[in-house]
Amino acid sequence: MDALYRARVMHLRRMPDGRRVHRFAYRVFRVWLDVDRLGEWPCRWLSHDRANLLSIRTRDHGPRDGSPLRPWAEAVLARHGIAPPARLMLYTMPRMLGYAFNPLSMLVAFDAQGAATAVIYEVRNTDTDMSHYVHPLTGPAPWRHGNAKDFYVSPFISPDQTYAFTLGDPGETLALRIRVDGAAGLTMIAAENADRERLTDRALLSACAAMPLMTLKVVAGIYWEALRLRLKGARFFRHPGNRGRYAE
Repeated sequence: MDALYRARVMHLRRMPDGRRVHRFAYRVFRVWLDVDRLGEWPCRWLSHDRANLLSIRTRDHGPRDGSPLRPWAEAVLARHGIAPPARLMLYTMPRMLGYAFNPLSMLVAFDAQGAATAVIYEVRNTDTDMSHYVHPLTGPAPWRHGNAKDFYVSPFISPDQTYAFTLGDPGETLALRIRVDGAAGLTMIAAENADRERLTDRALLSACAAMPLMTLKVVAGIYWEALRLRLKGARFFRHPGNRGRYAE
């Protein structure tokens, strides 16, 4: 069932000296939407592929060419030996007044019995690069999985890092934790804890009122925290030049 999630996001970075940490937190809201029924929700203020206060754009996800998400997701899952899902849900921040930047979105697959079977993490950076990390979900939640970091995300994190994801079962609450480690050990922890609400116009307007211009604030916050990190002496890693890179 489609839903709204109000989330609290926390980032903690270990500074290069190994003694200090840099921590910040902020609030966002996200939507949880059935990919096969995008635009069928009974909400005036949330649209699919057209302008509105809030909107979901197909071209923001998957292959980013505006084509339907399910065929692309099924092909990606098949390459990882995962069966086509009975239901495919998108967890993402909607565009607000036409603008959004999603550092992380998820596509979560479910079987006919309602059990989660796989997750596709969509990771972005501010240079419009995107990478996808695909993992099967087996056994009881929380699910833990990891992989090597395969593209440039932050100018303050070296390329030779690994991700460790911990994902809770999406329900009345949704919890996600990402740990980033390098040769010197812990680099960063990012955590998101969200509470579920019914997807209604009233809930959407309430979330917009509580977090006005949320999507712009996310980007402004990224650059503000980058400045703070620089002033604290964090090492800067230049973009390798693979602009617009798409990976899976």
